Amino acid sequence: MRFSALKKSKDVCCVLCGAAGLGIQTVEDMLARIIVDEGFFVFGSREYMSRVRGGNNSTEIRISDVPVHALLDRIDILVVLSPNVRQNIRERITGDTVILGDRELLNGELEDLGASFVDIPLSKLAKEAGGKIYSNSIAAGVLLGVLGLGTEGADTFYRRRFAGKDDVIEKNIAACAVGHELGLSISEGEGALSGRRPNTGTEKMILNGSDAVSLGAMAAGCTFVTAYPMSPATGVLSFFAKNAEKAGAVVEQVEDEISAINMAVGASYAGARPMVTTSGGGFALMGEGLSLAGVMETPVVVHLAQRPG
Repeated sequence: MRFSALKKSKDVCCVLCGAAGLGIQTVEDMLARIIVDEGFFVFGSREYMSRVRGGNNSTEIRISDVPVHALLDRIDILVVLSPNVRQNIRERITGDTVILGDRELLNGELEDLGASFVDIPLSKLAKEAGGKIYSNSIAAGVLLGVLGLGTEGADTFYRRRFAGKDDVIEKNIAACAVGHELGLSISEGEGALSGRRPNTGTEKMILNGSDAVSLGAMAAGCTFVTAYPMSPATGVLSFFAKNAEKAGAVVEQVEDEISAINMAVGASYAGARPMVTTSGGGFALMGEGLSLAGVMETPVVVHLAQRPG
C-alpha cells in the first residue's frame, strides 16, 4: 500500500468517523498518548452533531515531526466505522487518501468517496471480539499497524481506563491486537511512521482546550467559577470542579445564565477573582449582569467558548 509514501511528509492526517456511541473519542485519547510517547507532536479535533443522542461523530489527529497548532485541510488515512460519511469529511478526501472500512457497511458510498479503499471486516471481527462496541479497538489496532506503531501503549491505556473490569480490559486488548495484525499486513511492514522517532526523550503534555483554559485561569489566581452548563464550555466547569480543592477555588453550577453572571459579579465585589464559563447562546442571556458589572466598575472574566459555524 501507499502508506510508505507518507514517510516523505512531515505531517500525517488521520480521521476516524462513525456513529455516536462507538467510542471514537476514547480511541482519539489513546492514539494521541501513544503517538506523543513515540516522540511526535499531535493536534486533534473532535466534531459531533448537534443532537442529544445519535448522529455521526468524527475525530481528526494530525501527527507531525514538529510542533503543530492547527488542522490540515486534507485526509491521508480515513477510518470509517459506520455508513453515512458526512459531507464535511468528503470534502477533504483526495486522490491520495486511503480509506479503511467495512465494504459491507459502505458498499453504496464507495464510488462517491473516490479514494483508495481497503476492506476491513469490522462487523465480523467485532462480533468475534465480543460485540459491536469493540469495533473501535479493532480500528485503533489497524491504524496503529498502518502507522507502524506497536500496541504496548494501547494495552497500558486499556488497563488504566477500565481498571477493575478485567473482562473488558482483556477483550479490548485482544480486539486491538487483531486489528494491529491486520494493519501490519495491509502496510506490508512499511507503516507511515516506521523508523521515525523525532523527539523521543522529550517530556510533553497532552492538553485539550478546556484543560488549557482552566490551567491558565488557575495560574492567574482564579478563585471562583460559576456556570450554567453549555457545550463546549462545560469542560472548564468540570475541570475546575475536579480540581477545586487543589486550586483553592469555589465552583458553583447554577440554575441559569443570569444567576451565573450575577454570582460572579457579587464574588468580585466581595474580593474574589471570578470567572464565568459559557458559550454563545448562554452569553446572550447574561446582558443585564454584564451591564451591571460595567456600571459598578466591578471586574469579571467571562470565558466564551466558541461554537463553530
